[in-house]
Amino acid sequence: MIESTQINTAVMQRFSLLIANDRLAHAYLLVGPKDSGKTQTALSLAQLVNCETKTACGQCSSCQKIASGNHPDVHILGNDEMDSIKIEEIRFLLGRAHLMAYEAKTKVFIIRNIELMTMEAANALLKTLEEPAPNTLMILTTSVPEINLDTIKSRCHIVKFFPSSVNRIAKLLADEGIKKEDARFLAVYSEGCLGKTRRLIKEEMIIQRRKVLDEMLLNRNNDNFLKELSANPPETAQALRLLLSFFRDVLLFKAGISTTELVHQDCIKEVEKFAARDFEDLSRIIRQIVQTKELVDENLNVRMSLSLLREHIWVN
Repeated sequence: MIESTQINTAVMQRFSLLIANDRLAHAYLLVGPKDSGKTQTALSLAQLVNCETKTACGQCSSCQKIASGNHPDVHILGNDEMDSIKIEEIRFLLGRAHLMAYEAKTKVFIIRNIELMTMEAANALLKTLEEPAPNTLMILTTSVPEINLDTIKSRCHIVKFFPSSVNRIAKLLADEGIKKEDARFLAVYSEGCLGKTRRLIKEEMIIQRRKVLDEMLLNRNNDNFLKELSANPPETAQALRLLLSFFRDVLLFKAGISTTELVHQDCIKEVEKFAARDFEDLSRIIRQIVQTKELVDENLNVRMSLSLLREHIWVN
């Protein structure tokens, strides 16, 4: 299903105007951070160009088929698992572009994360972008436009996605019953991407955050925690990002920023405690967090580095 809250309404308004003025192009490249709603917006556009009421109503047969992934003329390629997109997949998709539509007004082909295409796949796609099939719309997405072929970018109309405001996402989450402090944390930590916020909730980030901060800031005898953490590189990286965001709050508070601007608003006492330490001490902690994160990225053993970080945090 298409989650309406993840659809970029500003982008959809732009597409509605283009369609109303018969100026819709044959290919678009949606550019924005991961989880910023590019795929949901692409599906909404597929609905818009094929809707029986021309409004992306979500109720007609065409809209419902697109939302459920069962429309025979709307195809999606690519995923979030960092799997490469191979030339065979592109050729199969492009072969369908030259077939007659089963029922759609406009056949729609959505290729997600085009930065994952092999060079052969990218070149195969390029030919179709140069010679588009009639009544066909190509929608490509990427979060790293700088590594895509300039020849592909030049043949697409680029549409940029910008993060939503923290206040908008925090209010949306609070309206759904999430505690105000947790909603604020999720909104900031997700960098204004509602899709990422949803993923963090599913991953129980609120519980994980509390455990990491409690173990690292309130429990000096946490050998078992460090042992378990160091055995799981993804969790270690996540814990280090959480710690980095906490000490960012400490520095901001120490510089006189209002507590309402902090990420970890339920940890004000801990923030005040660490803010009493000098900048050199805090800088040492942050450097150790960054160094440990680099070790994780290089797949090296971080147990000793985590222990050293603990000593910096608990220095008398």
